[in-house]
Amino acid sequence: MRRLIRCVLLGLMSLPLAFSANVLSDSNLPVVVKSDAPQTYTVVKGDTLWDISALYLDSPWLWPKLWQINPEINNPHLIYPGDKITLVWKDGQPTLSLKPMVKLSPKVRVRDKKAISAVEESLVLPYLKSDRLVDELTLTQSAVVLGASSGNQYLNLEDTFYISGEHSALEWGIYRQVKRYQRGEHIAVSLKRVATATLQQGYQEKQQSHQEYTALVITEQNSEIMANDLALPDDGRDGHSFDLTFYPQPSPADSFAQILGSLSGSQYVAQNQLVVIDRGLSDDLRQGSMFSLYEQGATAQNHLAMVSSSRKGEITLPDTRVGDLMVIKPYDHFSLALVTESRAPIGLQTKAFSPLSESNESVTEPLE
Repeated sequence: MRRLIRCVLLGLMSLPLAFSANVLSDSNLPVVVKSDAPQTYTVVKGDTLWDISALYLDSPWLWPKLWQINPEINNPHLIYPGDKITLVWKDGQPTLSLKPMVKLSPKVRVRDKKAISAVEESLVLPYLKSDRLVDELTLTQSAVVLGASSGNQYLNLEDTFYISGEHSALEWGIYRQVKRYQRGEHIAVSLKRVATATLQQGYQEKQQSHQEYTALVITEQNSEIMANDLALPDDGRDGHSFDLTFYPQPSPADSFAQILGSLSGSQYVAQNQLVVIDRGLSDDLRQGSMFSLYEQGATAQNHLAMVSSSRKGEITLPDTRVGDLMVIKPYDHFSLALVTESRAPIGLQTKAFSPLSESNESVTEPLE
């Protein structure tokens, strides 16, 4: 619970003032502070912004409406262990303020300690470092594994193998295709990392121009490398320099998303697992954009309904809210999203709507 709380705090503290104003104007939902919310809370190492917001609110994405930027803080966008959060009331409205443990300049604070993250790193980074989501163009332009000179099908650490094309990148990830996702004309493919490799030492000097292959050496191996596996340079993207100091925010009002599946290809996922959704940067999603998850209501028969009804007494029961979804890495037309809360298995039939739409939805809250 504490991890979830510190995640929310961090993200909200990195919240720009302009965004806070937008949230206030877009949402008519009142801010209701939990009855057991602490009046003061001191941030500790291991907290996340999501944890802290959940400590105070049942709807952590409403954090921007509760948060007050302190003018005396040089850099109000980051929260650090040791900072003290205080709940006060102004004009009948709840407000949180922050008192840094020590008044330091932004540069000194950054050097001194690490700001808390939006979500627990151990939940997300293993996925982002081992898995990737690429578009079809990247897929078709990627180098592929050709094999080893020995002809061995199974390779071991420090073995040399070859990939197609002439390349100069030093660090490489070797991936295998897992699942294909489609949204209209747009296609994305999830990849599973099977090995890490480096350019063979001295190979650049030996290499002749217009070479049709490049030699790599295996440095880390999760499973066997096979012919036609993809080779992508480790250039700092997709988890290798991933920043988790973003903040939770509601996805745009009236927006919705379809869950396309998990990165592993499994049919259902649970809390703290990643899914692929069919919305991205082109739909105004950002890191931290949140959706509420709903299980579709069943259809029941009202046998006392009039026979003349065109639906013959069929009644669709309200949807049930079963969790929350946070965008972790948005792409142009797709996103990787983390299930931050789940009261039921999350699958392809689960609905994802903006939290800002909740006031207009007829939903049933499950019993705790």
